[in-house]
Amino acid sequence: MHWVLPSIPAAICLLLLGWAMHGLPWFKIQGDREAQNVLILATLAMMGMRWFNTNAFQGISLHFLCAGVATLMFGARFALWVTALVSLVAWPTNNAWHGPFFDFLATGAIPIAVVSTIAWGVLRWLPTNLFVYVLCTAFGGGAISIAISNLFKAAMTTWIFQDVPSWPYLIATPMLMFGEGFFCGGIIVMVVVYRPQWCISFDDERYLSPPPPEA
Repeated sequence: MHWVLPSIPAAICLLLLGWAMHGLPWFKIQGDREAQNVLILATLAMMGMRWFNTNAFQGISLHFLCAGVATLMFGARFALWVTALVSLVAWPTNNAWHGPFFDFLATGAIPIAVVSTIAWGVLRWLPTNLFVYVLCTAFGGGAISIAISNLFKAAMTTWIFQDVPSWPYLIATPMLMFGEGFFCGGIIVMVVVYRPQWCISFDDERYLSPPPPEA
């Protein structure tokens, strides 16, 4: 039974990474040294941020995810591989939540799915302007993604990892939502203002073009 539980998330992680690799848009960074450097530096920055967490407190792991930033800047497929590398590197230093597979699901796959869904919904149903993009897609996506991530951690802790309490995840969620939301929104604002070409989800023509003249 002890090997069955890790094997299930491992299989899910491998399927997700296989799906991401199958359609990975290499053409977006191929031959573009600046884009390659941004991807590498963002990955290293996310790895470094894993040192700032509460993993040492009763086994509770609370930290910024940055998955929303990676998703909006590089797309879901690249973001999956970036967060997978972050979880893998965090594992030997005990900064991965219950191992690399559960950590990748909680801090990578689930937040990326949430942000991607929110971004799709904003494009489909809300006005296409810069304010809506920053407030709903970046700030809202970051805040909701960490909330869902913490709820997943709390549920798994109650169901499987019963040696640690689950209530800290629930108590910390509102504060982390504001922190992650402002972090994600702030980074995306700076990127779209100074280097919009770094952000795959931002289209100058869609968000910055003047409205068509009235007939």
